Amino acid sequence: MTIKRCFSIKTYFEFEKLIKFKKNKKKILIIFLENYLVVGLGIDWIKAIIKLIKKNYSEYNIKFYIDSGNDHGLSILICKENIDYIKLKSNKVVLNKINQIAKKNKVLMNPDFDIIEISKIKDLTKINI
Repeated sequence: MTIKRCFSIKTYFEFEKLIKFKKNKKKILIIFLENYLVVGLGIDWIKAIIKLIKKNYSEYNIKFYIDSGNDHGLSILICKENIDYIKLKSNKVVLNKINQIAKKNKVLMNPDFDIIEISKIKDLTKINI
């Protein structure tokens, strides 16, 4: 079983730098947004950046993975947006209930991904994207 990789970005410019080195347009590119960005900038920022990325790079196959931390309400709001994966920390009862909401909206909860931070990589040409 292969573990998929996702790339953590903090700004739109990091995404542009990442997409410049992407060779295969058909291969899925998973973008990870950390919890502090979502809490600090809000759900409207997520909507805006997803809309901007999908508009400017519609020929690429891009999916989004959002960390909602321990915030159950935020995870439900994220389920209703155009998000593909959610990371949520909670107990089994809450995870099962939110997972039912996520299944209705075709969102996968807590997948196993290797998270690679773009800001810490100096040379993106060495990574096979």
